[in-house]
Amino acid sequence: MDAINNTFIPSNKALVSCLMIGVAAPITAQADSVDDIINDFTAQASVYSDSGGIRIEDRSVQYQRHYKNKNKPNWKLEAHDYDVSGETGKDTHHGADIVGTITKEFNDYITTELSVGAVYMENQRTRSYSQRGKYKGKVTLKPNNKVSLGLEHGEDLLFKEAIIEDDNNKLVSGKTTRIAGSWRAAERIIAEGSSQYRELSDGNRSKQHRGALLYGISTGTPWVWVGVEAQSLSYDETKSNYWSPQDYEAYALIASGNFKVNDKLSVNVNGSVNRTKEDGFDWASGRSVTVGADYALSKNIHIKPYASYLESNRENVGWDGSRVGVSFVVSDF
Repeated sequence: MDAINNTFIPSNKALVSCLMIGVAAPITAQADSVDDIINDFTAQASVYSDSGGIRIEDRSVQYQRHYKNKNKPNWKLEAHDYDVSGETGKDTHHGADIVGTITKEFNDYITTELSVGAVYMENQRTRSYSQRGKYKGKVTLKPNNKVSLGLEHGEDLLFKEAIIEDDNNKLVSGKTTRIAGSWRAAERIIAEGSSQYRELSDGNRSKQHRGALLYGISTGTPWVWVGVEAQSLSYDETKSNYWSPQDYEAYALIASGNFKVNDKLSVNVNGSVNRTKEDGFDWASGRSVTVGADYALSKNIHIKPYASYLESNRENVGWDGSRVGVSFVVSDF
């Protein structure tokens, strides 16, 4: 296999919110009172690397404006700078993207999000330059305070989650449609599920499904949830230049917690141990852990470091990856 790619990672976040909406709207707030506006600024840097030689450096800035009046749309602008390299002998890329997002909460039941932007990439070996538009639309429905359902569709280059190259060594893009939902069956029980369908620019297609059942050991402070999770992934075609199994499944025990150390510091931990099976290969084991912290430098200024590590198997070959990063957040200024 020419490349080992981070295309499918068993979730290491036990309580992934399916209610994550988005951001942003047109910049027409000059007449608004400052008291009606909440501004957020985030600067972030992270590095991902794995045993296949893949390395992705991501540096970003983000500005987000919220309105306390829910009848007004919120908006966000975000820009990233990337350095992307594959395994030894593969091309390296330098790129950037910029995206704007508008979120409109029509009422307590319906929220919409629209993101549009562009990605710019340069092949460091050939000095060839390319650009591609990106977009995502999402609708979230909340019929009550226990159920949420989201439907989204978009297109983007996939290098941020995996180094996927086609037969001509060009980075692959994907059109992705995803539906996700959550149901809080009781105070301590949450069920989550999602299904994703993706059409790749090289003609391949994939389907991915996830389900999880979570139990809240502690739903206050500290916040501790444990549960079980099942995932599957399948591609129409198995490609030689990126990991694309025709039948892959994973079952995991997962845990997530957030612990308040003092008035300024909190720590969060997410972990999983799993068993995986790929068509034509034996069962294998894996594990993952993510540790993060939130330290309040002041009431409105926070620094958030994090680190994650993952072990897995692909085609019965051991594989591991890690990510470290830090966010600097200034809010309500």
